This record gives sequence, C-alpha cells and structure tokens, in this order.
Amino acid sequence: MSPSQPVASRLSRFPRAARAATALLALLAVPAAADEPRPLEAEPKTSFLRLSRDGEEPISLDTAIVRYARPAAEGRPAVEVDLVAAVHVGNKSYYTALNRLFRDYDAVLYELVAPEGARVPRAGQKPKGAIGTAQQGLTDILGLEFQLAAVDYSPDNFVHADLSPREFAAAMKKRGESWWTMFSRLLSEGMARAERDAAAGSRSEVTFGDLFGLLFAENREVRLRRIMAEQFTDMEVLSRAFGGEEGSTIISDRNAAAIDELRTQLARGRKKIAIFYGAAHMDDFDQQLRRDFGLVPGEPTWLEAWDLRLSR
Repeated sequence: MSPSQPVASRLSRFPRAARAATALLALLAVPAAADEPRPLEAEPKTSFLRLSRDGEEPISLDTAIVRYARPAAEGRPAVEVDLVAAVHVGNKSYYTALNRLFRDYDAVLYELVAPEGARVPRAGQKPKGAIGTAQQGLTDILGLEFQLAAVDYSPDNFVHADLSPREFAAAMKKRGESWWTMFSRLLSEGMARAERDAAAGSRSEVTFGDLFGLLFAENREVRLRRIMAEQFTDMEVLSRAFGGEEGSTIISDRNAAAIDELRTQLARGRKKIAIFYGAAHMDDFDQQLRRDFGLVPGEPTWLEAWDLRLSR
C-alpha cells in the first residue's frame, strides 16, 4: 500500500493485526508463569507446525516432534535430542499424549519464565500477567485446555530450562526491549504481511463479517479455531519480528538458556533428552543442534493439537 493511500485504510488493519500479534505470543512463544516479568539464520529446514486438510477442509492443527541424533563413536556416546514443539492451548487429548511421551526421556527441558525452584501453577490456578490472561482467554473461547494446567510437570525428569524473571528483565533492558516493543514488532510484521498478501491478490484478512457470522454459526468454537489456525501456521511473521542477526530476548536469549541446560544434562550422562518449547522457538533450536552439536534430524512425528473437524 503506497503512502498516498488514505491513512484510514491502513489503520483499518490494526485491530486484526493486534489480535494476531497477541495471539501469536500467547500460543507459540511464551507460557506465562505465575510470576511473569514485565539470531535466527537461514530459512527453516524442518517444519514444526502444520495445518492438515482433507481437500480444502482443515481437519487439525498439528505440532511436530523431531528427533536429532548422533551415533556412538570412539569416546563419544550416542545422543538423542527431541524437539517437542508446543502450542500453549490445545486439546485435552494432545496434552494427555505428551504426558505419556515424556515418561520415556532421561530429561525433559521445559520453558517457563519463573524464579529458580518455582513450582508450575497447579491445575485450576489462573495465570497472571497480560500473556497469561490472553492464554486463559483463548482456552475459553476456543474450547481448549491450558498447557500449564494440563501437562504434568511434577516428574523428576522435568528440568527447568529458561530464564528467571530477573534474567528476562535484564536481557530486555540490555536489548532495549519491552513487552510493548515486542508487541509492536509483531503488529508491524502482521500489517506488512497483510499488505504483501493484498498486493499479491491473496485474501488473508479476517473481516468483521467473518467474526459476526460466528455468533450465529453452529460449531462456533471449531470455526474460530479454523480462523486462528490459518494465521498461526505462518511462522514467517514471528521469524521476521524476532529473528535476524540481532535476535531477541523472547526467542534468542531464552533459547540460549535452554541450550546451556542441554549441555549440562549431556555432561551428566543423559542420552535421551526432550526440549519442550513453543513452536516459535524451534527453528533456532534446529539450527543450533545441527551446527553446534552435530546432530542430524529425522522425520517429524505429528501430534494433533487442535481438532478442526466440523461435526456432521
């Protein structure tokens, strides 16, 4: 859209882009802790989020588990590191399947911006902070479960692998970031993407009519999931907003904390490890496991996170 076009036309995209920015943060990047505090390289080599279809009909939003392996060699044991991509609200069956899978790992490195030694909120507790409130609101309107209430974090093999609130705040200060600047970056990229799609003749906008129609539609929750799933599978917006050589606190610095913990666990002799983080973090992890650890990825195993089927 050129600068000569009406300002009102440009701003008409703001509400939709703002909703998308908040939702992307809530679903793909940050699980909100009880005490929430106030560089990606080449294009992704492995896919970690997909929208499955039956013809033109979306049937599920799926997340990937990808195993990165290194065979045993002289003086070096075999290693398996699974990247377990997450969306932070999902089907109950999705989290049930993850709970079963996590039993088989020597260590499950999980994300949570929380003080050292903090306990994950118990099921039924309400999350705090803007992102946590957004996540809880999404569970209600989408008819889904909240990750922190559905995943069992109590087993001994669960290991916190994230920044503390103090570390997170310090990293943002060092980078000159804030929650508002991160939101603004997402908003800007969302609007830019909408303009690129419009220029290419692609309809990516969710109109008022689309949303109003949901009020009178059957299967309202599923139809809303479908609208949101179309947006979430486009990881380009997140990569552009938080990637690049400079990176960001929300992806780069938190991933660095997880990689540090991975090195610690490997040094302790753990041979089968999961990194359980939001899908937005996985492209960066993928590159580091290949480059710095010499691990080779296998084919993804897909888990259905959202059921998008309309009842017959």
